[in-house]
Formats: sequence, C-alpha cells, structure tokens
Amino acid sequence: MEQKNINHKSEILFLYETSYNIPNGDPFTGEQRYDEETKRILVSDVRMKRFTRDYLTAKGETIYVIGDTSHAEGGESGSAARLKTLQSEAKAELAAIKKDKKFSPASFVMKRCIDVRLFGGISTAKGDAINMTGPVQFALLNPSLNEVNLRMHQNTSVFTSSTDNSQGAIGTTTLVPYSLIQIQGWLNPKVAEKTGMTESDLKAMFEGLWYGTSGEGSSHSRSKIGQNSILMIEVVYAEANKKIYGLNRLIQLKPNEGKKGEEIRSMDDYTLNFDKLTAIAASDKVSHINYYTEIDEIEEHFSGNPKFQKLEL
Repeated sequence: MEQKNINHKSEILFLYETSYNIPNGDPFTGEQRYDEETKRILVSDVRMKRFTRDYLTAKGETIYVIGDTSHAEGGESGSAARLKTLQSEAKAELAAIKKDKKFSPASFVMKRCIDVRLFGGISTAKGDAINMTGPVQFALLNPSLNEVNLRMHQNTSVFTSSTDNSQGAIGTTTLVPYSLIQIQGWLNPKVAEKTGMTESDLKAMFEGLWYGTSGEGSSHSRSKIGQNSILMIEVVYAEANKKIYGLNRLIQLKPNEGKKGEEIRSMDDYTLNFDKLTAIAASDKVSHINYYTEIDEIEEHFSGNPKFQKLEL
C-alpha cells in the first residue's frame, strides 16, 4: 500500500500524569529535573523520544537509536539485526552503482528507520557523515502544569554494595508526589519531505507516545510506574505559514477550591479548562484539531465540535 507523505504543519500537546515516581531524572545526579523558581518539574525531549522508540521497538519497527546508543553499538537480535541487513543492502547498492557518487549508504539505512524519519539522526561514518534533522521536535524541557514539592525517599537494596560488604545499600532520592506534565511538539512538512516521513509514521508516533509513556516499554520501570496518558492534541494549521501564539498556554489547570498546586494528588483535585483551546479551533489559521483521550469527562469537551476529530490509535 502506498504511503501518504506528510503535507501539513501542526503543533502537538501531550498531557500525562505521574504519581510518586521520577518522571525524568538528571543523568548526572539521578534527581528529578526541577525549576526551583516556578516549582514545576521538567521533562526533556530526549525522555519522550525514548518512550516512543522503546514502544515502537517492541512493536517490531526498525529503530536506528537503540536504547541510548546508535544502531552500530546494538546487539544481534531484533532491530539491530534488521539494521545490519539494511547495511548489507546499502553496500550492495553502492557496489552496483559505484559510478553514482550521490548515493549515500548511511542515508539509505537511516531513512528506513522510523525514528529517523520522525526525529532525525546522525551518522559519523567516514566519508558518509550525515546529520538529518527530524520533522518532529519536542520542547527541550517541558514543565508540569502544577507546582510540585519534591519528597525525600529512602530505600534499601537487597544487593551488596561492594565485594567487601555482604549487606545491602541505603539510597536516598527525591520523588514527585503528583504532576500533570504537558509536552509540546512541532511537525514541519518541509523537513518531513527530506526524511521520508509518512502519515503512517505519524500515527505510529502518536501510538508510541501514548502507550510508551503510560506503562509500556521503558515506562514499565521502578522509577516510571505511576504514569497515565491523559490527552493528545494535534493542532493542524490551514497553511504552512500560519501559527497560533502561545499554544502551550491554552490548556489551564485550576486546583479545586481549598487546594494549592503542590497539594494535588489526583485528577479529582483539579479541573482542566479548555475554553481557550476551543476558541482557537474557530480561527481561520486552524484547519482542524486532532485529539485522543480515554477519559469521558475530557471527551465531552470536544465531541460534537466539527473542528475536533478523534484520532485512532
């Protein structure tokens, strides 16, 4: 079946909740990323791409970046094995058309990997170095919609802390009691032409983002259990030069009476206001808004509005 190319510009908002976990630890300290001035926790674009890649890997897609390393450092099974096959095919293709200097084995391999078509990738192969920008980009750091007071947590390990110590170790870290995180993303159709991204790739990414964040793949781990996907929004622009200012401020979280942002512990403690989002849907800048949710109360805000179209995951 012929794949449809991406021909629309859009912005993405993805909301998910966390409960007593570490949504995105700093790689150097392991502590949750945190803005002390605003008291909002922060989640990086790299973390969200990792959730998506891990889910798509489990689904059998060919992935270029396996875990935190490139395909060249992968193992001999699954996606790594398929990539080695692609490399062999690229070498054979190069040998067959060796007079054509425009052929790039690295590009041949990379464009056959869904994560490169979505997020881009880098090859440092000698004489064939490529830096391919991805058509889908997320904000470098994404803040929670509510304020958070981090909680100290101590735990003991049943594993020995060293070869000379037969007892377990005691660890201390900080946990996030509750947060509603909003991830912002952008889709550029011109860049999508260069990577070969298709509508099918976009659908797979939405699926990977939704399920990969809420308990599948790398979100099924000790530090990530307690996450639930809440709402996926794609604002599709009528024309490539159109843009809504401040899209990340359209959905407002309002704590219920008597509550502060840092006292929230579940969705029962606050209300989401979508009035501004509904208002911009009527703008001539917006073609339509795709959405997905599994929560009836949120569904009621969008169903029946012709500008809102429910995604199928």
